Amino acid sequence: MTSESAVIHAQEVRRQAMLQAMHVDVWLPREQLLNAAPSREYLLQWHAAEQVTLESTEAVAQSSASVVASSPANTEPSARPRSDAYVSVRDKLASLQSATKPVAAPTATPPIDAPALEEPAVAVELPARLAEPIPRFALQLLRAGNCLVLADLPTGEPFQSRDPDYQLLKDMLRAAGLSDQPSFTRQGIPITWPMLHSGQLVHEQNAAAARACVRDLLSVELQSDPAACVWLLGSQAVRFANAADETPLYSLQAFAEGVQLWSLPSLESILEQPLLKRDIWRSMCAIRTLWQLDHEE
Repeated sequence: MTSESAVIHAQEVRRQAMLQAMHVDVWLPREQLLNAAPSREYLLQWHAAEQVTLESTEAVAQSSASVVASSPANTEPSARPRSDAYVSVRDKLASLQSATKPVAAPTATPPIDAPALEEPAVAVELPARLAEPIPRFALQLLRAGNCLVLADLPTGEPFQSRDPDYQLLKDMLRAAGLSDQPSFTRQGIPITWPMLHSGQLVHEQNAAAARACVRDLLSVELQSDPAACVWLLGSQAVRFANAADETPLYSLQAFAEGVQLWSLPSLESILEQPLLKRDIWRSMCAIRTLWQLDHEE
């Protein structure tokens, strides 16, 4: 078979394989038909056994040598109501597959159990894919003077004027020399994660995507109205507003030019542990000039 014939033959093999995958019967003429267009020579000389030889590996080709040796012309035509001049390619492939199954591999090479090789790969991939759960949180973003406040919302509901944690926040702002009447940004709508609850991208909402979303929203707010410091109240606010997962409490981290992130415990933790107010006050006294000087300028 010439190189050009081999290419045409391979194309025909792929075409018939696609048709077979779509459950479409393919019929090839075994001889020139009367009053029909001339058939191509490679179709008249088609041997289904050659398809197995081209698409299989060397081991399968050696095991199917006995099948290739027997010409399809010697086999009986398929009993169908159509003319004997046609043969079903699907039937030929099915007969070849059933003929090659009992053929054993050479004794020198032990048989390879394909499913046994695939199972460890699946067992390794699944834990890696499910190792990082989708983060779930709600954050409230407020503005008080020259500062932004990003606080955890444990229940997912926005702050209410009578909430104890909101009253505590107002006391902290008053102690910092800021307005005790913070304004709600984003029309009071919390920043929630995950954003998608259905669709193909649900599992792509990992911690990196959540961090990028929170930091982008802070950048947009700072561009519209600059601030000197962003208070981060709570573990979720500290984790996803900072560039790293592990950030010490009461520390300052640079966010943008002239903007610092101040990491604090959650309002709920402060209510439950009043002694935390002492640590917050010490840290506040050390850095309060950060927003007071900018405010005076």
